[in-house]
Amino acid sequence: MKLLENKGLSVLIMIVLIAGGFWLGGYKSLSGLYGDVEKVFFTGEEGDGICIENDLSERASDAVNLVTVARKYVGENAEVKRVSDAAASLSVSSADKDIAQRLSADNELENAVTALYRSLEDAGLSEKDEAYRQRLYADFNSRGDTISHDPYNGYAQSFNRTLTGFPANLIAAVTPVKEAVIFY
Repeated sequence: MKLLENKGLSVLIMIVLIAGGFWLGGYKSLSGLYGDVEKVFFTGEEGDGICIENDLSERASDAVNLVTVARKYVGENAEVKRVSDAAASLSVSSADKDIAQRLSADNELENAVTALYRSLEDAGLSEKDEAYRQRLYADFNSRGDTISHDPYNGYAQSFNRTLTGFPANLIAAVTPVKEAVIFY
């Protein structure tokens, strides 16, 4: 026990314990804040399901319906397959609960749906199917607009501002805390 009677060593141990507590407590606090931001993405600001996750599900549904219309006229071509794959990817990445993956999958779906929508302009759709194609695309884009105005984005920006401030920037530099993804 002579080792613990050494004043210099005792001070060093105390400093290490205080610093460790600071980093651990800071990491836990930042992780909790990020969890709150993530919760808004997946369940909504009020926890009522009005959230980006729901809008992404609706966008994927609109894309699948557009594929159904397209298959009647062009079969299973590359553009139809691209939309189908992108919609499936958006659904699969939902299980991962990774917002960055969700953004990437949604961007791919947006590009694929736009390309398919444009290619169907010259496919000779019936009047009913043409009206449905236009309505699906309008709904798809409307959900994208809703996402861009979702409260999640404000929460994410606020969290990211917190990360740039002191001492959060020091804690984030040495812990696995990551910035929140801005969706749109």
